[in-house]
Amino acid sequence: MPSKVSCLYILTVVCWASALWYLSLSRPTSAYVGHMSLPIRKTAKAAKNVTFTNIRTRPLNAHAYEFVINEPNKCRDGAPFLVILISTTHKEFDARQAIRETWGDESAFSDLRVLTVFLLGRNTDDVLNQMVEQESQIFHDIVVEDFIDSYHNLTLKTMMGMRWVATFCPKAQYVMKTDSDVFVNMDNLLYKLLKPATKPRKRYFTGYVIHGGPIRDMRSKWYMSRDLYPESKYPPFCSGTGYVFSSDVAELIFKTSQHTRLLHLEDVYVGLCLRKLGIHPFQNTGFNHWKMAYSLCRYRRVITVHQISPEEMHRIWNDMSSKKHLRC
Repeated sequence: MPSKVSCLYILTVVCWASALWYLSLSRPTSAYVGHMSLPIRKTAKAAKNVTFTNIRTRPLNAHAYEFVINEPNKCRDGAPFLVILISTTHKEFDARQAIRETWGDESAFSDLRVLTVFLLGRNTDDVLNQMVEQESQIFHDIVVEDFIDSYHNLTLKTMMGMRWVATFCPKAQYVMKTDSDVFVNMDNLLYKLLKPATKPRKRYFTGYVIHGGPIRDMRSKWYMSRDLYPESKYPPFCSGTGYVFSSDVAELIFKTSQHTRLLHLEDVYVGLCLRKLGIHPFQNTGFNHWKMAYSLCRYRRVITVHQISPEEMHRIWNDMSSKKHLRC
């Protein structure tokens, strides 16, 4: 007999497929026009200022969003070695499931505790919100706050992840933030970069470091106005497609963000917070923020690769897992 979880998973997949087919035919995405009401699962609220008690001045960004979906007990059974925060959107169920079944599988490493958490805001479509709610009841790896999920709110999504770690999982050793279209070579990340046998680092931040400046062309996806950011150069920042930091940095960034003017470019914004904190990100070219043609030997040398589809995720993972005995 199939297990209860298996039946729920199959039902969820069927419901997702039906809902997305219906939405694609008859419900185009619309602009947000107001606050939504949505039947939601009741979750434990974080007590105000439980972790962030030493902020005395009035914040610019209070980040007063409530959790719509939360997993406050995910770290209750012990401090994980690594928490992976994955920025995703409501329609990316296939991407989330591919990650759960490949590099994001929480049970893949018997010697280390690794947790996977998917980060979302609220969608303007009630159907998608309800589908994500059902998905969370099966997998218990989704966290949602009540801001609107959009490209311009990616910074809020990342700050939500920082807040969640600092509040509900402060004893984790390391945290990774990445996106749902990124393949992560977990062996390289865990054993070559973070090295569990070594003493945990503090005030540590690494990824693919970018030294650049604001793009003033209004047609660009990464446009930044002079009013919002008048400086000619950004501080060094790590590509948002994948970066890793010690867990103490999560609380430091969240605290600093409350007194730092918000920018919609989340990786640049994290760089601004790091500059205020006096933390310098370390360059690691193993974090690739671009698409890279697959070859077994090439992917064995990296930590992240961007723009990977769910189908590619499975093929790459299966090939790398089944050919560990081969030498390059």
